Amino acid sequence: MKLNGGELDAFARVLYFSGLFLTLLLFTQFKRFINLPFFLSWWAYSFPIAAITIATLVMFESTQKLGFMWLGGLLLVLITFLVGLLLVRTGLAIQNKEICAEEH
Repeated sequence: MKLNGGELDAFARVLYFSGLFLTLLLFTQFKRFINLPFFLSWWAYSFPIAAITIATLVMFESTQKLGFMWLGGLLLVLITFLVGLLLVRTGLAIQNKEICAEEH
């Protein structure tokens, strides 16, 4: 939208819904992620969720459709919870000297 003068054109919609599809695809892998041991690379999963949250709120701003507002709010709660969880897990890993530790 920024490239097109702020208008919501067909290409912007294709990009948004492609991103939404990839987000849904990411959510289908939730059970697999839970069973993995914690690594700092888990933070990488927060970035696409934050991006689709912002894009959804921009879609609401452009279209004023309530579905985007509700989805944006839901995604905002999800990303807030996820970042909080990642902060706690990172703090525990530092406390247990699992990361940021001297190599032998």
